[in-house]
Amino acid sequence: MLVLVWFDGLLPIRRSPLSMLNFIVSPLTILFFIYVFAGPSRAVFALGGGLVAVIVGSCIILETEAAFLRLVLKLQDMFVSSPLSAVTYVVGLSAAQLCNGIAGIVLFSALLGLYTNISALGGLEIALAAVITWVSISALGFMISTFARDVRDLWVYSPLINVALSFVSPVFYPISLIPAQVRFVAYLSPTTYPAQIIQQATGLVSASSTVLAFDFAGGIAYTLILVLLAAKLSKWRQ
Repeated sequence: MLVLVWFDGLLPIRRSPLSMLNFIVSPLTILFFIYVFAGPSRAVFALGGGLVAVIVGSCIILETEAAFLRLVLKLQDMFVSSPLSAVTYVVGLSAAQLCNGIAGIVLFSALLGLYTNISALGGLEIALAAVITWVSISALGFMISTFARDVRDLWVYSPLINVALSFVSPVFYPISLIPAQVRFVAYLSPTTYPAQIIQQATGLVSASSTVLAFDFAGGIAYTLILVLLAAKLSKWRQ
């Protein structure tokens, strides 16, 4: 795992440190426009949304990265023939991709701590929400990558999935803004649950412990489903 993180995560960043800005620009742009058009009180929502968006953006590209390693570099074939397990390979790759978002994660975490009141328990809840996002989106990305026959097949999907999970879903805004009749659609997105956990942990949204427990249960259930689907449908050996 550490070798994969070094090879596929740290080395590319060392060669091109500015690549990390790619995962910060969009969330900061959304933050700017919310601040200008909705005011500072609403812009605070974009801080939690930015944290989720950075993790999603840096993890969903696992679909193209894993496909590139498998189809172009043929690196996955080497790992398949080694004692390395598929789980270790996927975790190593997902951790490597998360390195791209470290700067954004630190930035938005610091802004959350600066502009919201977060307790020790709230900090733990935010950390768990971040882990849920990382695991679920990484599992989704790797599962999609294994069905690609050409890397170009995936170039179009990553930006679309990123927009759907980070900006269309109630990540940068409270779910209460969605009409109650269609609110169930928002719960089909795996990022809805961690985003709501962060909003509650920072005091941006007032909710009961029952609602918080529901969001944790939904996020964990969604993560388990995606991990199990990835394990069942992903093609480790051709």
